[in-house]
Amino acid sequence: MIFALAGFFLASAAYFEWGRHFLRFLWSPPFLTFLKTLLIAAFGLWVLKRTTHKFLPQRWFKWVYGIFFLPVLLLPIFRCYFKVPYVFCRVCPHKCPWGILRTVAFPAFLLLNLSNKFWCTALCPFGTFQECQAQISPKRFKLPLWIELFAYIVLFLVTGMYLLTLFGSPWVKFFGMGDYAWAEVSVLVAVMVLIAAFFIPKFWCRYFCPVGTVDEMISSFRRSKA
Repeated sequence: MIFALAGFFLASAAYFEWGRHFLRFLWSPPFLTFLKTLLIAAFGLWVLKRTTHKFLPQRWFKWVYGIFFLPVLLLPIFRCYFKVPYVFCRVCPHKCPWGILRTVAFPAFLLLNLSNKFWCTALCPFGTFQECQAQISPKRFKLPLWIELFAYIVLFLVTGMYLLTLFGSPWVKFFGMGDYAWAEVSVLVAVMVLIAAFFIPKFWCRYFCPVGTVDEMISSFRRSKA
């Protein structure tokens, strides 16, 4: 419920002019520094868990990282300069908090996942949000295994669009909106993913998340070498 209310408040504050001043703290240097500190602390928790083999209060960590990282990760859906969020941050003229943190946060997520998917299973706010959704809905639907290939298609498309920014391709202009507004397509996809996650556990993680897909590719490579 808390995560749902937080998401609703973020969407409302991002959409209405009167609500945007409530989000200014997300760009503040102290808050961004705090998030980087949390990432460093995550590596400390990972080391502690690996060396002591003791139980960690994982539920508390899920809530802490969920509360502070969820607004940063959701904001591009609601206020982005481009039609496709998360991808074109490198060429964005006014980066959102995720655009500022992505060069630190994304590699940190991947490194934390190298051992038993520590970020995905213990800290990721999207994962925690979907776990809460699964507790609400008693119904479960199972999709065919081949549909999991969709995650690799998404990763391929995201990588291709990011490469457009590296080579200065004019195609980047096609994805620009020229304003920091709602991207109807991305919001529609987000709503569909949100609804699906009530009935298909970890729907985002299994079929959309680049972090989870890259981790699965690395795990598959390890299994093939073993």
